[in-house]
Amino acid sequence: MKHFDLSLYLVLDPDLCAGIGMVETARLAVAGGATMVQLRDKHGGTEKMVQTGLALKQVLQGTGALLIVNDDVAAAVAIGADGLHIGQEDISPAAARTLIGPDMILGLSIETEALVATIDPAIVDYAGVGPVFATPTKADHKQPTGLDGLARIIRAMPVPAVAIGGLKGEHVASVLATGASGLSVISAICGTPDPKAATEYIAEEIRKERNQKGLPMIRNVLSIAGSDPSGGAGIQADLKTFSACGVYGMAALTALTAQNTQGVTGVHFVPPDFVARQIEAVFADIRVDAVKIGMIGNDAIAEAVAGALLPHRGIPIVVDPVMIAKGGAVLLDPQAVDMLTQRLLPLATLLTPNLPEAAALLHEKVATNRNEMASQAERLRTLGPAMVLVKGGHLDGDESPDVLASASGLHWFEAKRVPTKNTHGTGCTLSSALAAELAKGNAPQKAVAIAKAYLAEAVKAAGELTIGSGHGPVQHFHALWKTVNR
Repeated sequence: MKHFDLSLYLVLDPDLCAGIGMVETARLAVAGGATMVQLRDKHGGTEKMVQTGLALKQVLQGTGALLIVNDDVAAAVAIGADGLHIGQEDISPAAARTLIGPDMILGLSIETEALVATIDPAIVDYAGVGPVFATPTKADHKQPTGLDGLARIIRAMPVPAVAIGGLKGEHVASVLATGASGLSVISAICGTPDPKAATEYIAEEIRKERNQKGLPMIRNVLSIAGSDPSGGAGIQADLKTFSACGVYGMAALTALTAQNTQGVTGVHFVPPDFVARQIEAVFADIRVDAVKIGMIGNDAIAEAVAGALLPHRGIPIVVDPVMIAKGGAVLLDPQAVDMLTQRLLPLATLLTPNLPEAAALLHEKVATNRNEMASQAERLRTLGPAMVLVKGGHLDGDESPDVLASASGLHWFEAKRVPTKNTHGTGCTLSSALAAELAKGNAPQKAVAIAKAYLAEAVKAAGELTIGSGHGPVQHFHALWKTVNR
């Protein structure tokens, strides 16, 4: 089952985007909330499409937004795009599917109700329906469907549909009321003075309309990690964090550990193929809005997890490179570091290493100051993740700063160090909170700020618990307990 979000589907037009270019327009639009980006250039030719597409792929990597190529099968394959969109006059869907293979998303343009019969849901993944309204960017298309026609076509549709043609933010409510999965926009974003702001406006209208319609807003987040029977870290901490942050948590186990607050005394790895089967079972039945990856353990499990997640690369993925337990036990085979780097990091939306983990991934010494932290964060991005949050909890002093490296530069997040030994599972908790916030649709900087604030309060409240005699866990439900114990 392929997973993609048609909510806000941007079609790039080289003429409208001439001011700042298609790549920069896409970068800004995705930052504003675009979920899919279609590369369309009717006159550029395959070579130019490939050149632009590779640049777009680099910009979109790890953002969750998918890259779709219009019409040009050869370009889609050469780019390694997420999908191909074809029209009724182009190659047949069956022939296109043969050329692009089973994993690439395939979209088909539908202009009339009669054409719905051309859709084979075993071949086509979604339909682009329109034009809904007259628009100069679709001057060669048939009569506009209007909203009533759009609704009739969508009612007959066997696959999800995105509405196309003359659409703006003011049309969100009426278009979604037809049953469309989203809006495809061109001029409402391309060529505007501020593509990010234009996209944010439409994305916010979509969010508000879905809230008003009572559509599902509780997000589902999958943790892929090891088990901690003492409850402070691993899957147990992840599920607590998900609940505390208002999302529904799911889990695929990579390992069973024997541990408590004093340390790890044993590890039993789950067979890699069974790890993959757990992940596949969840995706086959449940909408997954974000994934958190924690303890992987060895290279075979890393490869299995990467293979299971590859078909779902449009979903935000937070990777917490769990290498060493709080008590010092090694939780990742040294030979697995290369597999983690080669297979999982390129899938990551956000990588969250602490200072020793950042140093291990780069094969360098541990950073001892902010300048070294920032430098390592930027260099870790070259390994594949879209963003890297290097956590400064191991720095000396009274501060606990974190630095986020992204395409837009470096962003610092400050916090006072909490004097406590109860820090078991802090890395698991932060990365899970980040996954929860990304699943809700929060922008990365906002997600980091919220997650860091949540963790700080959980650490402050850790003294409310009486768990073991070593490194105790944080208080994941600090906000809830304040309410129920008033």
